[in-house]
Amino acid sequence: MSMPFILKHTVLSLILIHLSTFSLNAETLWQSLREVKDGTQTLNGLVSPLDQEGKNFYLQNEDGLIEVLLNKDAKIGLLFREQDIKALLEQRKVVISEAGKEFDLPTDLYVKVRFKDWKNAQRALKERKLQSGIIHTDRLDDHLPNENELWFSGKISEFRKAHITPDKIVKVDGREFTVSTSGHNYSEQVVGLFDSKDIRPFVNQGSVYGKRIGDVFHASEVLLRPIPDQSLKDDPELPRYLFIGDSISGNYDSSIREAVAGKLNIHHPPTNCGNSGKGRERVNIWLGDYKTKGKQWDIISFNFGHWDSGNTKEEYQQNLEAVVQQLKKTGAKLIWVTTCPVPNGFDPAGDLNGGKAPGRTAGVMKKYLNPWAAEVISKHPEITVVDQWQLVKDHEKDIYKDWWNTKDVHFKGDPAAALGKLLADHVLERMVD
Repeated sequence: MSMPFILKHTVLSLILIHLSTFSLNAETLWQSLREVKDGTQTLNGLVSPLDQEGKNFYLQNEDGLIEVLLNKDAKIGLLFREQDIKALLEQRKVVISEAGKEFDLPTDLYVKVRFKDWKNAQRALKERKLQSGIIHTDRLDDHLPNENELWFSGKISEFRKAHITPDKIVKVDGREFTVSTSGHNYSEQVVGLFDSKDIRPFVNQGSVYGKRIGDVFHASEVLLRPIPDQSLKDDPELPRYLFIGDSISGNYDSSIREAVAGKLNIHHPPTNCGNSGKGRERVNIWLGDYKTKGKQWDIISFNFGHWDSGNTKEEYQQNLEAVVQQLKKTGAKLIWVTTCPVPNGFDPAGDLNGGKAPGRTAGVMKKYLNPWAAEVISKHPEITVVDQWQLVKDHEKDIYKDWWNTKDVHFKGDPAAALGKLLADHVLERMVD
């Protein structure tokens, strides 16, 4: 018996509504996707392989593996944090020391800036200060934006030192414009240096610009940042240990390395790991090609807390859980490190403010961050805990006596070494479990 027309129509409508809802839900899955200008979107992550022809690849980030398809005329370039401004200005040379890479730039460089709308373009032209530009090695004609062509371009005539990345001076139509080309994580962006064969998996971080269409990101520009191969100096006979943390982990870096020397290959991401949001976004980059033999992680310790001292419980816990899920994929033994106290030189921690912890204040870790983290970690009994907070508290009358009266969360000398030894002892114990 055939289905009545009205019933058919109702069923079809329900199916379409279901499919539409599914589509909308799918669009929300890429939490790492950011809107930029004139409809352009951007993603960041670790470059992973997809095919052998250089036409497409994966970006691996907090959202998992995202397929990237290169547009026919896609521009490939370099993403970098320039430390030696003099070399950039005078020698047109980029040195990425942590990756052991050096790149030459041509004498003539150009810049292009896109605008979200004509109103923003007009404001920028009036102020003669432009943001979010991208440097090009290929020639670009002078162009001022109009209502139909929302971009600015021209030749860079001068570099001027600024706070993090140097400003670029561009003269168009007899007027001088100051252009900032600071991109993701305050990085410089230069397109045209490379081609698709330079998009190599697991040795490049990628920042892509373009547009998401369905489940594929279509890239018009790909910026690559070389990352060091942490396995090159390893002893192949020893297990590999990764410790993730902010500047406090840097305080005890030397002591923990000394404690595990000859027993583990030890590594730290080449950055201050910052807050839990940064960890969620970049942990896959820090893990690298862990599925390849010799690059696996056997044990990982991690901490996020000080940079989250003004965060909400919900966001902090969601970020931590996302980090844990990524770390568990490695199969490594996992260790959570509690966040060290804030000394009494700071104001005492008050109540939550709009759901947010009261910032870097004395007692904030005890009242908020460490208990919040404990709730997450307790859901994963395979993760053990090293309580650096308790160590500092237990020894507040001896080794940490002077520290408790300061207004500096960092540690030096013996107090720093004690934190490293506590963690190192636990790591070595776990390796023989």
